[in-house]
Formats: sequence, structure tokens, C-alpha cells
Amino acid sequence: MHFLALVLTVLASAVMMAAKPVEKRHIGGVLICTGAHATGNCTYGVYNLDRCYNMTGTYMQNAATFAPDGEEFYCYPYIQPCGGICTSPEGCTAGAVSYNSTSRFNLTALGGWDHYISSFECHAGAARSIA
Repeated sequence: MHFLALVLTVLASAVMMAAKPVEKRHIGGVLICTGAHATGNCTYGVYNLDRCYNMTGTYMQNAATFAPDGEEFYCYPYIQPCGGICTSPEGCTAGAVSYNSTSRFNLTALGGWDHYISSFECHAGAARSIA
């Protein structure tokens, strides 16, 4: 009986030691793809909040998927590069895009924003207006 208890204790200890802790995602993760619905060329990155990032290479004015992760943050896609001056009378952003945005997997549905996005900036908290 003591042998069985010892074996069970050793097995339980081994299982607990082998179990890896669940890795927490970092806030600021965004999936960007050239095609709608996460198709085409895709890249995923975790971006610092409150900092502007220029779209680069194949994604510059060519990103139909712009999908922030599920944490509580939102991003503004901009028509101009970081530090650029907005000269559009309609404004230079499509509005806040978050995990809850229906357009995050199809910026084409936002009046062609897949061909406008040149930069973006993300912020913590819930989006005030969702694109």
C-alpha cells in the first residue's frame, strides 16, 4: 500500500513539473495581411503602444487585413506616414480598429482603406469609436 502511494506521489510530482505555464500574450499584437480575411502575405508583430509605425515593403498601402489581438487596446491606421501632416479634409484615419471591429479582417470594406494605410499607432484601453 505504501509503495502505491509512493508511486502516485512521484507520478503527480512529475506531471506538475512537466506542465508548462500558459504563456500570456503581450498587448499590442497585430496581424497584417495583403489579402482580406488573413490571406496573401501576412506578418504578425507585437508593437509598442503610443508609438507610430510606418507600414513597410509589401504592406505599404496594401493591407486588407489589419487585425489587433483580443487584449484591450485599439489602433488608428493613418493615411500619411509617421510624422506626416494630414491634409485631407475628411481626416487621415479610418477610426479606431480593435479586436471587436468588424472591418479588421477586411479594410477594403472601409472605403478602400486597404490601399490607404501608410502607418498606424496603437493605444491601451477600449476604443471610443470602432471602425
